[in-house]
Amino acid sequence: MSRIVLRNSYQLFCFIVLSFLLFSCSAKQKKEKVLTVYTAASVSKVMQQIATDFEKDTGIVLRINVASSGTLARQIEAGANFDYFISASREWMAYVDSLSLVDRGSISTMANNRIVAVVPVSNTDLMIGDSDLSHFSSLFKGRLAIGDPSYVPVGKYAQQIIQKYKWEADLKNRYLPAKDARDALFMVEMGEVEMGMVYYSDALQSKKLRIVYKFPIQASAPIRYYGATGKKQNKTLTLFVNYMQSEKVHQIWVKNGFNHN
Repeated sequence: MSRIVLRNSYQLFCFIVLSFLLFSCSAKQKKEKVLTVYTAASVSKVMQQIATDFEKDTGIVLRINVASSGTLARQIEAGANFDYFISASREWMAYVDSLSLVDRGSISTMANNRIVAVVPVSNTDLMIGDSDLSHFSSLFKGRLAIGDPSYVPVGKYAQQIIQKYKWEADLKNRYLPAKDARDALFMVEMGEVEMGMVYYSDALQSKKLRIVYKFPIQASAPIRYYGATGKKQNKTLTLFVNYMQSEKVHQIWVKNGFNHN
C-alpha cells in the first residue's frame, strides 16, 4: 500500500514539475513575441503603422508607449521595462545613456523634422512670408501653443526660434505650454489658440489646421529623432532593429513628413 502511495506521489510530483516547465517555456515564448517600444509623441503615428506591418510580417507584437521624450526618459529611469526607446531629443537620449539604461552602441539617428506655424483651418486668410517675421506677434491674438520647453523637445525648438527672431518680449505671458507635441497640435485644432508652433510631420496629418509658415531648418538646433535598445538583448529585438532599416519602414517615415536617414 505504501509503495502505491509513494509511486502516486512521485507521479504527481513529476506531473507538477513538467507542468511548471511547460508553463515557463510557454510564457517565455509568449514574452519573446512581444516588444515594448517607448515612443516620442510626435512619431506615434509612424510607430503605429510600423507596428501593424511588423506584426503582419513577423508575428511579433509591438506594445507602444507614447509620451513626451522627457516623460519616457523619467519612466525608464524609474525602472520601467522597455525594449526600444525613440526620443525626439538628443539630450534625453544622452540622459538615459548616462544612467546606463540603454545600449550605447545601438544609439542611432532615425529621422529629421522641422517646425511650422499653424492656425485653425477656419482661418483661411493668414499666410506668413519672410517679411512678416519682424512683426510675428501681431499676426495673431491671444496665446501661442507650444510644447512645454522644460521637458518637451518641440517646445525647446520653438523657444530657440523665438529667441533667434527676438520675439521673447512681445510673446511674454502669451504661451500656452502643452504636455507633448500632439497636445500642442490639439490646442490649435480645437481653436483654443489662434496659432501654434508644431512639428511639420504632425501638421501634415491634420485636416483641422493649416500650415502658414515653415521655419528654416537653421532657425533651431537640428530636429532629430534617436533610437536605442535597452540593455537586454534577444533575437526578437535584433529582428526589430534590422526591420527598422528596411525600405518599407523608410517609406512610412517619408509618407508621414519626415526626412528619414
